[in-house]
Parts: sequence; C-alpha cells; structure tokens
Amino acid sequence: MVRTTQRISGGQGLEVDGALHFSRPGRDTSIFFGKRVRLYKGVGFYLDAPGASIVIGDDSFLNQRTMVTCKRSVVIGAHCSIGWDVWITDTDYHRLNDGEDIAPVSIGDRVWIGAKAMILKGVTVGTGAVIAAGSVVTRDVPERALVAGNPATVIREDVRWS
Repeated sequence: MVRTTQRISGGQGLEVDGALHFSRPGRDTSIFFGKRVRLYKGVGFYLDAPGASIVIGDDSFLNQRTMVTCKRSVVIGAHCSIGWDVWITDTDYHRLNDGEDIAPVSIGDRVWIGAKAMILKGVTVGTGAVIAAGSVVTRDVPERALVAGNPATVIREDVRWS
C-alpha cells in the first residue's frame, strides 16, 4: 500500500476571492502560503509529481486565473505582485531529445509580473525585478531589471516599483 500525503500549510491571514483550483495527484506534495497572501478567483495550483512543492511568501498576491504548475519546486518570494492570466511552471510536461523536462523556478522578493506573462522552467527572477505583460521568460532575470518580449530580454536596469 502506498501512503500519500499532501500538505497545505501556513496561510495566516490568507485572503481568497472566489474558487481556486488544486490538483495534487503526487504523494508527499506541499503548498505553503506565507502570511497575508491574497489569491483571486480562478488561481490554480497543480502539483503534478511526487514531492512537488510550491511556496508563496508573505504579502504576495496572485491575480485571477494565474496558474502555477509544479513537478519539483516553485518558490515565489514575499511582497510579489502577479497579474492575471500568468503561468509559472517548472516543467515542459514533455522531453525534447535528451533534455531535462523539469527544473525549479525561483522568484525573488518584491517581483512584479505583468498580465499574461509566462515564467518557464529553470528560471530565477531576481529581487525587485519587473516582468512586462505578455513576456515569455526563458532565462534568469537579474535583480531590479525590467524584462519584456518573447523571449524576454532586459530593457532597463536598476528599476524600482511600488
């Protein structure tokens, strides 16, 4: 007999505006919500492999229809603002040639991700970065950089947002 555990923890002061979507078919999966996280309707969390883990830091919010798909690890820092229809994923769900189909995603603190952006597997987004609406992020983003486009490239450095 295989024993499965799925944990949802944290969440002191969690605000949820409407229905959320959860998929946790793997065993030993977990989602951790920091303090005062805000989730708007239609946000989806998909833990699609044993051991998959999603962490969302304090005071972050995910807007409508944002989707986080995870087979290993997705970490979203504190004080992040994530627009609507954003997709964050650590997997391609398929393998091309002999390439790896899973690589962790790490989003630093105070990151702003614009509407309809995509953050793909293996990406690290530095603290204070801004991802423009509609961008497809395929490689690491430096701290306090503004990136835009498909694939996203740095268009400004040393940005600050509030």
